[in-house]
Amino acid sequence: MSTRRLAALLALLELCVAAYLEIERARGRSVACPLGGGGCETVQHSRYSHLAGIPLPVLGLLGAVAMLVTTLLPGPRARTAALVIAFAGALFSLYLAGLQAFQIHAYCAWCLTSAVIWIALAVTTAIGWLRADE
Repeated sequence: MSTRRLAALLALLELCVAAYLEIERARGRSVACPLGGGGCETVQHSRYSHLAGIPLPVLGLLGAVAMLVTTLLPGPRARTAALVIAFAGALFSLYLAGLQAFQIHAYCAWCLTSAVIWIALAVTTAIGWLRADE
């Protein structure tokens, strides 16, 4: 499997995670928390759940769509755009994981899953960029 196809698959997976989080947020419902203990709900309702008034799942959806589109486009510009988006997503996800650990003191399994996906996207797109993998 090429790095582009793997990145597209990961972007689609991230799109699913972000869509689930946004659908539940828009419905006013708490997400199902596989870790138990209410960590997902605590994170979901924390003051850090919005950035400049925009709910984080909406930002996740926008990032995942941008990532998916750039992985499907051919050429060096698309590869570079995918790399930049993936690294921005990974860094932002690490920042949010830090907030969960040091400010919110609760963990959301969905958010951590998203962070793992963004890190995998960063690694995958970096490899593809270095190889100029179409």
